[in-house]
Amino acid sequence: MTEGDPCCGPAIASAAPMSNCDPIRDQAFTLERMQLALEGSHIGTWDWNLVTGEMHVDRRTRALWGISDDTSASFEHFRNALHPQDRERSNDAIGAALDPTREGDYEFECRVISQADRLERWIEVGGRTFFENGRAIRILGTVRDISERKHRERHVRILLRELVHRSRSLLAVVQAMSQQTAAGAASLEEVQGKFEARLQALSMAHDLLVSQNWHGASMHDLVQAEMAYCLDTSRRPCGRACANGPQIMLTPKAAQNIGLALHELAMNALAHGALARFDGCVTVIWSVDNERLIVEWRETGGPAVAAPPREGFGHTVVKRIIAQALGAKAIMSFPPNGFMWTLSVPAANALPTWQR
Repeated sequence: MTEGDPCCGPAIASAAPMSNCDPIRDQAFTLERMQLALEGSHIGTWDWNLVTGEMHVDRRTRALWGISDDTSASFEHFRNALHPQDRERSNDAIGAALDPTREGDYEFECRVISQADRLERWIEVGGRTFFENGRAIRILGTVRDISERKHRERHVRILLRELVHRSRSLLAVVQAMSQQTAAGAASLEEVQGKFEARLQALSMAHDLLVSQNWHGASMHDLVQAEMAYCLDTSRRPCGRACANGPQIMLTPKAAQNIGLALHELAMNALAHGALARFDGCVTVIWSVDNERLIVEWRETGGPAVAAPPREGFGHTVVKRIIAQALGAKAIMSFPPNGFMWTLSVPAANALPTWQR
């Protein structure tokens, strides 16, 4: 034997003579390694004799289709397990694979309902057709469970559709904000200042949503964020602004709209309401039951209040826009002791945190 012999490998001192090389043993070893590689990659194999109709499948393929070990596999098992919506495409793929004018490749992704556990799985099927005198006589192929990949792809598609929907909604809100802000402002500087503040309020609601993977936002965190920014309680005496309510999570849509409404209420309180005076106070209270989420904004200790002569953007937000967006009812009242705003929202927009 010489070094690098293709049969027995590199020569060593104790190597057996070349005559002891066993091609059958080496072939079996090669097949064993190939089977281990297939199992490691979670790939099953199948062999369909088109002349006799016999089909041989390995253990993994049987498991995916739910074929027991004591049952002879057949094409009927494969066809019957296919999802009804995938059968026509399967027939087209097989027809293409049997066409001698083509390369004979068989590639197909289908849903299979196992005959054992009745679970639906996505399977990637591939194969190569062998021809003899222009006649298809055999197909060798592989199968692989791609259910997890398909679920990820579906999740991505859902996220993209949701992103498009939310982007359109957000742009509509920003467009309305810009139009209303410009219509009610006396100067370009006023437009810029108010518009930037409103964008900041909207941004804070989004930051809270992002921190929760867009599942929702805590009502308590939302109120604190809007009040800390808009009311600037750090530079005012304690008690000027307070909030109280149960721990609940708002849906993304509710968080955006309620956050914007709280911002408008706070800015109005600073400019014309209770926080325009040193001894004024704002209280935000919310509660939720099986039917409604109730949010109350109360101002006391401020100047005498009255209904505004015209409706600006802030008035539109806290009374009309939020009501339309959430199927809610918003009431504004102007009692002598201070302004009051009450929002009644269907409870589906908020749930206790322990239910999330």
